[in-house]
Amino acid sequence: MSLMCSRVKQIEIPYKPFGAQAVAHEAPEDIVLLAGGWGSGKTSWLIAEALRNTVLNPGLTGLLVSPTYPVQRRTLYRAIVDFFPGATRWPSGSAVATECLGPLVSDWSARDRMLTMWNGAEWVFGSADDPGSLEGATYAWGCLDEPRLVRHDAWRIFNSRIRDNRSVQLRRSIAGVPAMGWMFEEFGKPAPNRVMIKARTADNPHLPLGYIESLNLSDKLAQAYLEGEFVVLSGVVFWTYDPANGSVVDVQPDPTRPTYGALDFGGRRPAFLVIQDVDGLGEVVVEEVCVSDTLEQVHANQCADLLQSYGMSMLDCYVDPAGKARNAQTGLNSVHIYENTFRSAGVLVGDLQYSLNPIERHIPNGIEATRARFQDHTGKRHLFVSRHLTETSRTSRYPAGVLGIHGSLLSYRYNDKAHSNVPRKTGEDDHFPDALRYYVIGRHGVMEQPDIAAMNEIRAPRSALRYGGGGFSMEDF
Repeated sequence: MSLMCSRVKQIEIPYKPFGAQAVAHEAPEDIVLLAGGWGSGKTSWLIAEALRNTVLNPGLTGLLVSPTYPVQRRTLYRAIVDFFPGATRWPSGSAVATECLGPLVSDWSARDRMLTMWNGAEWVFGSADDPGSLEGATYAWGCLDEPRLVRHDAWRIFNSRIRDNRSVQLRRSIAGVPAMGWMFEEFGKPAPNRVMIKARTADNPHLPLGYIESLNLSDKLAQAYLEGEFVVLSGVVFWTYDPANGSVVDVQPDPTRPTYGALDFGGRRPAFLVIQDVDGLGEVVVEEVCVSDTLEQVHANQCADLLQSYGMSMLDCYVDPAGKARNAQTGLNSVHIYENTFRSAGVLVGDLQYSLNPIERHIPNGIEATRARFQDHTGKRHLFVSRHLTETSRTSRYPAGVLGIHGSLLSYRYNDKAHSNVPRKTGEDDHFPDALRYYVIGRHGVMEQPDIAAMNEIRAPRSALRYGGGGFSMEDF
């Protein structure tokens, strides 16, 4: 298509690669991971990669995948608007794509989630939370954003779809914070035709002043989120839960506060938590029910009794998705048992909610989100435990071998396997953390990087990529 050529002679792109960005652009491998920390320029590099692939493959189709469509709208769409010259907003309704996204774009199909570029190339936007939706089509190149939030099977499908033999290069460009698990398996050691390039946050000359200092990350998290390093997770899972430095507060249950539940059905050791919103502080775990070798119905009765004793109702209760499986004999599932028990006892409950989103059900994602509630990237705490749940006089009354939320958070550990990002499963200290994870994911979703643009309106220097009638110049690549 010559649409853009008829309107302009030259377009300057506000992007000039620096450091690891430039190295990653120049990498000859078909599969390139830019493993970078927050604010290291990963997303702008990914969009520049998409533009380069567009120049090299006019009329062909590329695939851009994010963990979920909501994440895609918040990150990739916004970054494209900031990146494209003349762009003001993402098109919606009957808006003309060129009026919103500038002369690089000739059309946008919301139904197909597809941009048509000036040269007839197409950008198709996909979501990793539904890997099956990526199957079927064939693409000339692909870009994958934030793989740490993506399951391994989604990566495999994404990788397999980049196979259009008309492509100049079947390039897979991946950008994200490194994480143990499948990312390490795929990129942690040398392999043919793929490369990992590390990008440090401190190397980005366009960050707002004080950005790195504001994150206040622990040493372990800083290695991943600032240095782009794979971090071997070992020891305690929730190191951001620190009873000696603000994680434990003197808050008692109060029936007048907004109240939520968290429930892990847990087999022989189900776990139930009561969490309340406390003005001026945040969310506080104020009660729990600790049992051992207890029938589900008995535990449900105990949970209802606890809520009744305080005169509490729950706005919502976040539960284990496994609870939706029906008992072959009774025809009921765990969700039904607890719902019926609460209602029979006169306890008002909104919904017993569970997520079927694989991105949210992925254990490492839930753990990361929960850690961030105990202490986020700015050093602020949002989630606390009531002091009375930590007192020896109370915990000594729990069944033998059963830990409440406080003891579980302190003892919950990673597997000894060096490259695992999944905690050990003992049945002793995992049920309460699991319940808390369902709550955090259900109410707050997965952890995302801080919004740099919101901190300070910044733009990279103009130049580097230039369109001059014959296409973009590649001198900076």
